Amino acid sequence: MTSKAGMWLLALFATTVSMTTVRAEDGYFVNQRKEASMLVTGVVNLNPDGSVRDYTLDRPERLPAEAGDVIKQNVARWKFQFASPVSTVISEKMTLRLVARMIDDQHASVRLVGTSFDDVQVPEDERIAHKDQPRIEYPRQAIQERFWGTVYVLVRVGRDGSVQEATAEQVNLGAFAPAADMARYRNYLADAAVKGVRQSTYVVPTQGKSAGRPFWLVRIPVNFVPVGERPTDDYGVWRVYVPGPRMSIPWLEHTQLASDAPDTVPTGGLHTLGDQPQLAPESSGS
Repeated sequence: MTSKAGMWLLALFATTVSMTTVRAEDGYFVNQRKEASMLVTGVVNLNPDGSVRDYTLDRPERLPAEAGDVIKQNVARWKFQFASPVSTVISEKMTLRLVARMIDDQHASVRLVGTSFDDVQVPEDERIAHKDQPRIEYPRQAIQERFWGTVYVLVRVGRDGSVQEATAEQVNLGAFAPAADMARYRNYLADAAVKGVRQSTYVVPTQGKSAGRPFWLVRIPVNFVPVGERPTDDYGVWRVYVPGPRMSIPWLEHTQLASDAPDTVPTGGLHTLGDQPQLAPESSGS
């Protein structure tokens, strides 16, 4: 979807470009400079045949008009696949990642690039939750070189609630740099995030359809905030977006992860992979 860019989006991109003047031979592509992103949350209600009955967005008054428009266009063609047959309307929490890219000085292309879904109401004894929150140390190199970002860690949790395996699945950065530097920054943040997550423990399901499994797969976002800044409520606000590559997971026993994107898990939460409805392949795209 193409829309006329708001002044706040133009200002964000102008600031981004002025701060990141890098030669093409340094491994940085010009068309990556003008992207921004936001996460949008809400609830979608699904009919038993997998079609969308209706949906609501959280705090719609905070969302730019073009964000709501592109979501509406995508939801209209969604079709879901269930792990097992259902006979009633199913309600799912949804998280959507939108990305805006400048086309010219007045227009931006806005698209939906990732989705994830979770059951709206799951009793405590049927879901996995943190018992001990991970203690993450901000890498000294990140402080010295002034970079930040979010690491999405894929975790395998055992029956005793301990972490059996943990690997950084994707690292998104909050500022642009030459390709070699960004690769190094991602490694620093990923190492620190995985080290902290490995020390955490969890309460595992004791009831419900997932109880008794040999392990659970969980995605956890670890957000490294710029030094000197405090986390703020930026819901509905475009932020500089430098997505990292999705990494392979050497210990993963399954050949395919859930179709949802790693970087659609909101900061401070966790996302259990399992029996959630999945978008049919023909429903993906923006």
